[in-house]
Amino acid sequence: MNGGEYQNKKTISLSYTEAAIAVIIGVLPLLFLPKLPNINSTLVIFAILFLFLLFCKINRIGKFIILIMMIFLWGCWHGIDLKQKINLLSKQHHQLDITVVSIPLSDDIEQKLKVRIDHIDSIVVFPPLYATWKRKGHSKIKICAGQKWQLQAKLNPLHSSLNEGGFNQQRYQLAQRVIGTLKNKKSVILNEHCSFRQQVINQFVDGISPLKYSGIIYALMFGERNLLPPEHSVLLQNTGLTHLIAISGLHIGMSYLLGYLFARLLQYLFPVRLVSQNIPIILGLIFAFLYAWVSNFAIPATRALLALLLWVYIRKQPFYCFSWRWAIWSIGCILFFDPLSILSDSFWLSSFAVLAILYWFTVFPLSSSMNQRKIVSKILPLIHLQIGLLILLIPIQVILFKGINVMSFFANLWFVPLISWIVVPIIFCIFLIPVTYVQNWLFVFIDEVIGFGMKPLGFLSGFWFELNTFPYYFLLICWVVALVILFSWYKNYIGLLGCVIVLVLTDRMREIEPRGDWSLTVLDIGHGLAVVIEQNNLALLYDTGNRWQGESNAKRQIIPFLKHHSITPMGLILSHNHLDHTGGVTDLINYYPWLSVRSSFGRYNNSGRKSHSNKNSRFVRDKRVVVSNHLFKHKHLPCYKGQQWQWGKLSFEVLWPEKLSEISHNNDSCVIQLTDGYHKILLTGDLEKQGEKMMVAMYRNKLRSDILFAPHHGSSTSSTALFLRTVSPSTAIVSSARYSPWKIPADKVHFRYKQNNIKWLNTSETGQLTLWFKKEKINTLRYRNEINPRWYHLWFGDLLFP
Repeated sequence: MNGGEYQNKKTISLSYTEAAIAVIIGVLPLLFLPKLPNINSTLVIFAILFLFLLFCKINRIGKFIILIMMIFLWGCWHGIDLKQKINLLSKQHHQLDITVVSIPLSDDIEQKLKVRIDHIDSIVVFPPLYATWKRKGHSKIKICAGQKWQLQAKLNPLHSSLNEGGFNQQRYQLAQRVIGTLKNKKSVILNEHCSFRQQVINQFVDGISPLKYSGIIYALMFGERNLLPPEHSVLLQNTGLTHLIAISGLHIGMSYLLGYLFARLLQYLFPVRLVSQNIPIILGLIFAFLYAWVSNFAIPATRALLALLLWVYIRKQPFYCFSWRWAIWSIGCILFFDPLSILSDSFWLSSFAVLAILYWFTVFPLSSSMNQRKIVSKILPLIHLQIGLLILLIPIQVILFKGINVMSFFANLWFVPLISWIVVPIIFCIFLIPVTYVQNWLFVFIDEVIGFGMKPLGFLSGFWFELNTFPYYFLLICWVVALVILFSWYKNYIGLLGCVIVLVLTDRMREIEPRGDWSLTVLDIGHGLAVVIEQNNLALLYDTGNRWQGESNAKRQIIPFLKHHSITPMGLILSHNHLDHTGGVTDLINYYPWLSVRSSFGRYNNSGRKSHSNKNSRFVRDKRVVVSNHLFKHKHLPCYKGQQWQWGKLSFEVLWPEKLSEISHNNDSCVIQLTDGYHKILLTGDLEKQGEKMMVAMYRNKLRSDILFAPHHGSSTSSTALFLRTVSPSTAIVSSARYSPWKIPADKVHFRYKQNNIKWLNTSETGQLTLWFKKEKINTLRYRNEINPRWYHLWFGDLLFP
């Protein structure tokens, strides 16, 4: 039988490969559907059963089509079930039985723990669901993985910021079946015993923590990245080595190989009658299973283990199976058991990596003459493999990471052997040798090896090239060319294929007509404000969002958005000196050092009135005020009443404050009215009632604007009825967080806008909000609805304002 797919002409069954392809095709639409079918999950199950009955009766082609439909419904059922569970748990408190999954590394009063939801009101949960449990308060019971708790809890549904160019946290969480955050009013422990895995980690964590590269060692041993510092994470990502610290295919394969070789070594001690070819395979699988277990069966490790089991099964069958068939079968199995894996970047990266390796060795095999020299025969395959991966993974790396590092070839060639052949085997020795002194000595040795391996990475990381605007059609052409080479189509169809490629490139290279004369984008950054005013690929920024330890909205949302659209920012306008408006200034100026800064505070050039002394700027009692000196290192352009300037088609006029402030607060916000001659937009910062009242008295009808940025994020301290009647906008824009601790925007403020027939656009509901202006026309694009409409981007749970 050829590959297990031999079929008699009279039979009508599908081959394994055809079934796997049908599964892949059936699940693939989950990546692109704007909405899931609006049908009950029970109805989906009945539809699948009906299609199964048809499947048993029809011919081969019919079976293939029916299987695609069944798998499509199966994938939709997973999404619908997830959505229904989120809606159920977010409406009211339920009794939940949970198991703690994450490993707590501190005894903080407030802890965020990943938990598995086992029962909802005593009903077993399947497929498994996960959530974050926000546990507050002191407790005599120390939390650990494996504990079982019973909660009276309500779910805050999954929600994340959504912007072009930014990381899609919402899709990432759904791919792992994480549905939100649990807020409990009562908790009772059912079983306080820690899992055996937690006990194993506790045994080693004290020996790991003091080491310089403890984060990498901890990730390699247990699949947990809690100890990995941000600088190491960025360094590994920029050199294409992130895959090394996620227990996945490489690690599971290495553990199988170590177990296999260890068994072969032991067999030299056995009598001949006990020697069996199955013993090394079994021990190899045990090693691989244990490594997957110690990683808590993380999704990449589980996928790799499934593929390994399938490979062992195939090897034991009495037929020959091509490697590419095993790869297709593995991908099909993974998607069948977990259709939501299609949303995972790691799934795509690992799948393409496996297919790239098989393709490379098929099309460009190593010559047998290379095996004549022993040293060359060991090193050359690794070099050959890394060249193939570097070339073939460029398209998927550009799509996922928005860039490539041409030196990742040398980084992998250097670092992968150190981890694979030294660090991972020693980690297994640490697990197997129960002697503390020896374990600690081995930990130190591993730390030295990793430190030695990390030395050239700083230099190699400097060769990272960002390709944010690389056209996807060009990447598609790369894959088409790869298929042409694989199947030798170039021999017969090279002319036709060449014409198609030329036509595509010619069509796509035509100058695309811009959507408008200029655009205004409000980024979805949670609580804060970041507005990008763009024309001709140049931009002014009004406020820069928030910042927190090691991160900021500038790093996470603003800079990725600017790079995604190849926009060059020219200047910053800061409404006032509160952290949720100025938090990204440092990162933006570091990345774009030519930026000018305009504000109502800080050090001014000759046209300004005041200059802060460093003494006054070092410490401010109000914690909302930026305490960094970075804002005061650069001279600011003044922003107070009467300032006017023209930028391209746009005219700017500062209406408020009346004078500059040494410490700028809400009512000192720099209020700007900008116009293109057809529309007026009023940018208000965090202006409050007193400032609104004074501006109404000062300007009256001059305040009339088509678009109003709701003052102070829609807080009850702002947006008075008088102010709204005076401005009389048709649209109000609000930048806020869904789960704001300050409960803003306020219900009564939203109702006030609704009473005045003002259209309400809130970034927490819409995601990134972009308005394109072309003369009298305004085209509004919302991330969740028009820019990137996908079912996994939609709002889960009840709306803020039904």
